[in-house]
Amino acid sequence: MKIQTRLLVGLAAVLAVVGWWYYSHTTVKDRTVDLIAALPTAEKRSNPAPVASNFQVADVTIDGVTKKAILAKAFSRITYTVRVPPDAWLDLDFAMRPDSWQLPGDGAQFRVGISEGRTYDEVLRQFVNPREGGQKWFSAHLDLSAYEGREVRIILNTDPGPQGGGDLRNDFAVWAEPHVYSRR
Repeated sequence: MKIQTRLLVGLAAVLAVVGWWYYSHTTVKDRTVDLIAALPTAEKRSNPAPVASNFQVADVTIDGVTKKAILAKAFSRITYTVRVPPDAWLDLDFAMRPDSWQLPGDGAQFRVGISEGRTYDEVLRQFVNPREGGQKWFSAHLDLSAYEGREVRIILNTDPGPQGGGDLRNDFAVWAEPHVYSRR
């Protein structure tokens, strides 16, 4: 009888730890900001115009993994205004769309910045060339806890090729499933 009691107490302790871990690592739904859903209210800039054709939402499949993504051709910027929840993170994936992989061009540069008006902190800069290992999804998990409780602008920039490059040909860059969430 004592062995069964010990097993039950041990099992209860394990379940309590697993429950605590799951609860502490689960996204709180009302503190999640889906940036694709917020795209219509985001500020969008691009060069060359027209802006509308440079920002399209579609499913993109790479290596059998399909994600909802925003096409943001080079020399584009998407700016979201977000109140940062506690313990906040920005998760997103990015890639060059597969239909650009065999076409002329030199890839694109993906940059993410956080602005509070007078300041701009670049938190991600990644050059992706599909002819140099860039035929895949890239992921970013960015800590926003330094901005907790404040209203900030999250800025997704897409630039042509390597820094300083100006080749805009076939820069079919996509930002996939960007969202801000809290683990509290």
